[in-house]
Amino acid sequence: MSPSAAGTPRGIPGPDALSGMALFAAAFQRADLDPQTKARVLKALGDTIPLAPRGPGAAAADRSVTPDILKALIPTAAIVASGLDPAKLTPPIPAVYWEEDGNELLVKIAEVRADLRTGAVVVTIPVSCDQTGDAEVTVSFITGTPDRPAGGIATSEDHPRGPAPIVENWAEQLIALAWHTLVIATGSLSHGGGNDRSGRELVTAGFSVTADGLAVTPIGRHTFLASRTTP
Repeated sequence: MSPSAAGTPRGIPGPDALSGMALFAAAFQRADLDPQTKARVLKALGDTIPLAPRGPGAAAADRSVTPDILKALIPTAAIVASGLDPAKLTPPIPAVYWEEDGNELLVKIAEVRADLRTGAVVVTIPVSCDQTGDAEVTVSFITGTPDRPAGGIATSEDHPRGPAPIVENWAEQLIALAWHTLVIATGSLSHGGGNDRSGRELVTAGFSVTADGLAVTPIGRHTFLASRTTP
């Protein structure tokens, strides 16, 4: 895949915009404030800031977004998933160009969107090629629900839905782009949930979806230490 130069609309937050909350959380935890002042700040902010860093595997409060917020987050997540940096781009945003084995496809990454249904996320990717003209491809991911959250795992069909010339030639790449976009978007929510005891951003342990919104469960990262054995 060879992306062309692209840009991001002004006013659309980057996928790591919410992770700035983690930096604020860490500063707040270290701040030398009297208990009453801290209590007033926490009351004003609600439960968005953890009181203490999370240990390995320890969960923070779930973080959720409405479909409208997700709508603003997904396009820039798609730009990042395409290998581009929104902070270094200027609008307007052209489509990226994919070429493989003589097949060509334009992918309109700035127009990628995600629709929420109970237990599912449907990612729509606008594309264009000579055989079909402008078209849309949809990739559906079956996820968890509030009563049965998924542990960061989702299943999808082996082919997206869309015009045959596109899905037959670009199935793997389109599914990868849709999944990477979703991972970046949900990861930014977990990053904004705080940090672990090593100062690292929290990661997503699971997520659940309804038509009213998407929620993630951030946790502290597990640390794996390599051991050396002698013969």
